[in-house]
Amino acid sequence: MSGNKKYLKDEEIELYLHQLEDGWLSEDSLEDHDSEDEHHNTDEIVRLLQDEINDNDSDDGEKESADIDLPLLDPEEMEPTHTSSSNLQSSSSSKTDFSFEKRNLIWKKRNLVYDTNKITFLGSSATPDDLSNLETPYQCFNHFITKDFINSLVEQTNLYIIQSNPSSTTTYTEYDLYKFLGILLYMSVQKYPSTRSYWSPRFGYDLISSTMPLNKFEKIKLSLHFNNNELHKPIGHPEHDRLFKIRPVIQHFNERFATVPMNQRLSVDEQMCSTKIGHFLKQYLPNKPHKWGFKLYVLCDLMGYAHKFEIYSGQGCSDKLPDEPDLGATGNVVVRLLRGVPRKINHIIYFDNFYTSLPLVYFLAKAGIHTVGTVQLNRIPNNKLPEKKDFMKKSVPRGSYEERVSVLDDIDMSCVAWKDNKVVTLLSTYAGALPVTKVNRYDKSKKEKMDITCPFIVQEYNKHMGGVDLMDSFLGRNHITMRSKKWYLRIFFHLFDLAIINSWIIYKKNAQERDESQKSLLTMSQFRNELAFVLCNKGTTKDVKRGRPSSSILEEKLLTKKRKGSPAPPPPKDLRKDGFEHWPTVGGSLRCKYPKCKGYSTISCGKCKVNLCLNKNNNCFLNYHQE
Repeated sequence: MSGNKKYLKDEEIELYLHQLEDGWLSEDSLEDHDSEDEHHNTDEIVRLLQDEINDNDSDDGEKESADIDLPLLDPEEMEPTHTSSSNLQSSSSSKTDFSFEKRNLIWKKRNLVYDTNKITFLGSSATPDDLSNLETPYQCFNHFITKDFINSLVEQTNLYIIQSNPSSTTTYTEYDLYKFLGILLYMSVQKYPSTRSYWSPRFGYDLISSTMPLNKFEKIKLSLHFNNNELHKPIGHPEHDRLFKIRPVIQHFNERFATVPMNQRLSVDEQMCSTKIGHFLKQYLPNKPHKWGFKLYVLCDLMGYAHKFEIYSGQGCSDKLPDEPDLGATGNVVVRLLRGVPRKINHIIYFDNFYTSLPLVYFLAKAGIHTVGTVQLNRIPNNKLPEKKDFMKKSVPRGSYEERVSVLDDIDMSCVAWKDNKVVTLLSTYAGALPVTKVNRYDKSKKEKMDITCPFIVQEYNKHMGGVDLMDSFLGRNHITMRSKKWYLRIFFHLFDLAIINSWIIYKKNAQERDESQKSLLTMSQFRNELAFVLCNKGTTKDVKRGRPSSSILEEKLLTKKRKGSPAPPPPKDLRKDGFEHWPTVGGSLRCKYPKCKGYSTISCGKCKVNLCLNKNNNCFLNYHQE
């Protein structure tokens, strides 16, 4: 065996295989990297792996040390594109059927005039009545996770139990699943070292242990299913779906998320569903906090609301619509995510250099959708922008920029290169370098802060690109961390977290439209706790701690009616009005808790744990549970 060969380690082979399956790794940084001689294409990786196989076949067991290093990819210098820089074709597509020849574009040194009339939003993002009437956490939750959806999960779970063990008599109801989800929400706020710790006799969490026994919780987790296994097409079948087990959940959430009107400005980015499960769908994103997991493409607005998502499965998408061109793997992702975006009303989409290409920008502009995105310089032939090595010379001051503009079918496309710590290149159909502003930067040589010039297109990108990152920050605060060996459960927990965050965003938006004070709004953890309390008490009369009340007029009166010094607030509105097992019980005489009554009563609600009048003159018990 030659001395200049080196064995690949298992983790190195795994990394190469992930790169082969997914194209090149993406990055989230603003800088673009277009130096191709620092990278290795897929043919080179295949050759290296083949050489390793040949060496193993011809080697007699003797291992020699290599004198040269393997050409491992530097995460900071990794090419964030699935396609070659010259043709933008995906690995599964040999021809682009979109009539666009980027090499015929003529780039001129001039400035794109920023016209506010050109991007005036012609649509409406007003909240419809069925959404604006949602007040409480449970109402917002029920908009996305409907009763029909819960019943379908119960049906599939019970079906899976029968398929696994025909003699089993175990069945679950919708209330069991509601309680299971409520426990998951409690766990996302109260972090314990293990699942069983919540049921510990000495240190457990009472709101969880009093809701459901540990054995029942684990059995539901073991049996939870979302699709009929008997309908799953085998590998090799034309209709085989790698995400079959979770497909109904994906379809349901995408349909419900799409019911919320879109704002003008949206962003597309990648999101990681982190996991330690060993599965071929796992991806590696070096610039994410959690680098390994299932990859999602998400369309978000500025508030972090997720309008649509797509889970990467490595399968070629076969549902391309007749009017959709083939723009390569990453371009097609953006086109699919934007199917629900209305055309010709001046929506603006932001994405990074993982997606940006001239054909994509041109196609969206023809549909009346403006774009801004960082771009790799080698995706824009004949742009006549200065080379990076020339731009980074010390003689070129920090803050310098160059702009080139091209026009095709009355569509202006501006490409701006700006020197900050590194050179960043951006492409847009409505924003250029002007008007410029000043930004503050620290100068290492002078050891002081200084103002440098910042083009308008950079400001636009930095201001509006962070929708998916904001959603990630919400996930980082409270999310379900319970482990599972089943990959589809990990994805379900992640999508369930997305639905909870979307519910919280709608709750806050509606509260602000009602001019409620900022202090009265529930935080994310409070929102999850109150929702968990309602879910865990559906179909039960157990005496558990009450959650924080909602902020309607009656709820405020109930708070003022509360006896001074009492540690327990009134029950949440969703629990008070659920119409399930509110039985009167007889006890000590206490003041009636109905706001319009000043009397005393020995009758109390066994579920709400409040005293209410129930006699021939006053029926506060009925009014309390109906208003």
